[in-house]
Amino acid sequence: MKKKKINRGIFANKQYTKYVSFSKAVLWKDRELSLRAVILAGFRAYGTTHAVFIDRGKGEKWIFEADEIRSKGRLKTVGQEQQWYFPIEMATKKKIKKMEDMVKNEVF
Repeated sequence: MKKKKINRGIFANKQYTKYVSFSKAVLWKDRELSLRAVILAGFRAYGTTHAVFIDRGKGEKWIFEADEIRSKGRLKTVGQEQQWYFPIEMATKKKIKKMEDMVKNEVF
């Protein structure tokens, strides 16, 4: 049986970046995003100042301050494992090119 890959994102240049589908990644009822608790340890280890969630399908990028994620989040279990949940209202939202526009214009 093949083990399912978990997208943990990428740590680079004091930033954690993760590509997501916001329709699946957000608990819309509670208006929260989540990260595996081990990612928070990575924030400290890599000196991360920002977390960026990118949805190419929707054409949005959400930028969070790492300190706010830590201070305003909470550990809880929704589904199989405990994760760190934090409010989406903390994000600075920016529009980006949608994947379909990039493919049409062959921009990568």
